[in-house]
Amino acid sequence: MTQPLGLSLSKSATPMPEFFSPKNLLEMSSDRDFARNTPVRMRYSILSSQRSGSTLLARMLFETRKAGDPLEFFNLRLVRLAQVQTGNQSLTPIEFMRLMELRRTSPNGVFGMKIHYEQMLRAFQTNVPNQKMIEFLRNQDRLLWIRRRDRLRQAISHAVATQTNSWSSEEPQKAPAGSVSCLDCINSLQIISFQDFGWEQFIRVAKLQARVVWYEDLISDYEETCRLVLRNLKLESAVPSIPPPPIQSQSGAVNDRLYEELTRYLGLS
Repeated sequence: MTQPLGLSLSKSATPMPEFFSPKNLLEMSSDRDFARNTPVRMRYSILSSQRSGSTLLARMLFETRKAGDPLEFFNLRLVRLAQVQTGNQSLTPIEFMRLMELRRTSPNGVFGMKIHYEQMLRAFQTNVPNQKMIEFLRNQDRLLWIRRRDRLRQAISHAVATQTNSWSSEEPQKAPAGSVSCLDCINSLQIISFQDFGWEQFIRVAKLQARVVWYEDLISDYEETCRLVLRNLKLESAVPSIPPPPIQSQSGAVNDRLYEELTRYLGLS
């Protein structure tokens, strides 16, 4: 293809953490495995960026027990943890995903995953989107794309999560958030913009059909937004009631203070 596909992998991408988190260990626990191996009849992917609400959406889908367990199977931390657990140090992200198909395909044959843009590039060992990436996503039966309208709030959330090393309400904060600065938020804005804008260009140029899910809608009208997602996956009739939100928002006074400071610094107040 002669037209550029999305953004290339840059230094703004998030580096691999040094240690596994409780969240990683929970995600890889055999306790989350479905009872039996089931052939995959329907695949879907959630295209996402950090702090976009993808964990809330993915966990809700898992709790239905009808939509697989859409984790970040291209996440370097999970791949590395799988290498340790299997003893296979050469296990690739694609091989890891295939391995997890045996464990996390729900009994109705549904397998899902979520993918940050940078994870996709790394999984296919490229700095720019290529034909193999296009084919991979076109082979998905459904694509969901979760985004935030307020990217300043998203950037602040990313900066706070990076400082505290807490990426979910299930994880305790390992450091105070009080030292997060406007500069940290601006750096985080570059990171999450790289992810979101990369998907935007890639979806447009590759002519992919992706259902957009807005974080703000998921928060303000949780049940109806979840219903729309299940309807898109053709699973609405299989899920009689929406599971309650499995995790809580981590936003608080620090986020509000940083938002005021950041909008004032950017001249948006």
